[in-house]
Amino acid sequence: MKIRTLLVDSSYLLKRSVNGAKDAYTDEFGHIGGLYSFMVTLRKLIKEYKVNKVVLVWDGENGGIYRYRIDNGYKANRKNKSWFVKIELTDAQIQEEQEKEESILKQRKRIQAYAEELFLRQIEVDEIEGDDLIAKYCIDYNNKEEIFIFTNDRDFAQLLDLNITIIFSNIEKPINKKNFYYYFGYTYKNALPMKIIEGDTSDNIPGISGLKEKTLFKYIPKFKTKPFTVREICKSADDLNKERIKNKKKPLKAFSNLLENIDRLKINYKLINLHDPILNEEAIEELEQLVMPLSPEGRSSKNLLKMMKEDGFLKVYKGDFISFVEPFYTVIMSEKEKYKNYLTNRKKK
Repeated sequence: MKIRTLLVDSSYLLKRSVNGAKDAYTDEFGHIGGLYSFMVTLRKLIKEYKVNKVVLVWDGENGGIYRYRIDNGYKANRKNKSWFVKIELTDAQIQEEQEKEESILKQRKRIQAYAEELFLRQIEVDEIEGDDLIAKYCIDYNNKEEIFIFTNDRDFAQLLDLNITIIFSNIEKPINKKNFYYYFGYTYKNALPMKIIEGDTSDNIPGISGLKEKTLFKYIPKFKTKPFTVREICKSADDLNKERIKNKKKPLKAFSNLLENIDRLKINYKLINLHDPILNEEAIEELEQLVMPLSPEGRSSKNLLKMMKEDGFLKVYKGDFISFVEPFYTVIMSEKEKYKNYLTNRKKK
């Protein structure tokens, strides 16, 4: 049976779930919106894409530290509440922020507990970002499994050459290398150079000032359909500006900025290139475990039902336990079958 694997950008999904269900509370658990929305989304994805293996990929504690060492501006725009709130917030607001962080952590731990009972695999490695774990998994197993990624991070588009499918949360259709052009207006093969040039405001990675898609498409129209390296883009920009000067026209400022910021481009390549994920030995070892048989020992629907009753989960779901769990059976049965085959083969040896 072909393995259809769903890799979940879980830190993103939890954040999205918490913000999307702010008013969901139960007497038993408190704010349950993150837990509830996360599990309902998983249920929907498994059912819709008929996956039989799920990996929840989490950002590790201090994730991003390696990229920070490459560029100390990396994610510097994400304020650390522990030091700035004392100046900017009142005591009541500080307490509210602390309670929110504690609630998110509580919900995350509960999601991870639910996942264990549902045979959903998980990976989290200190100092390692989830993006790198997902990228390495795709690199290693794209020719053995049919891989889907759920995320909202456009960085993953550079992995489309591995025949994966990306489920972006805000795009109606799943994206693959065949339909990328329709949604983005240029070949998927240029996803990495585009990102290197534009940078990433959410991660505080500076791009080239004034140089966006519109300018590239206008002055290097082949970029839409022909693969380019950043070096080739710089060569085209240099040739174009030299031609403009020759014809007594002002050089394009955006292209001048590009040619004056080669060091920035080199840094961005290191920060953004997911074909060379930033990992440590522990991450490599943990990734290898994701293809090992998953023991059913200690896992049961009874354990899950008990937790759901403790949390008041089914009150929010407003349905019965069997109907909620039903889509997860394809994953559960596939994992149990894999373990059974593993034991059989081991006995033969």
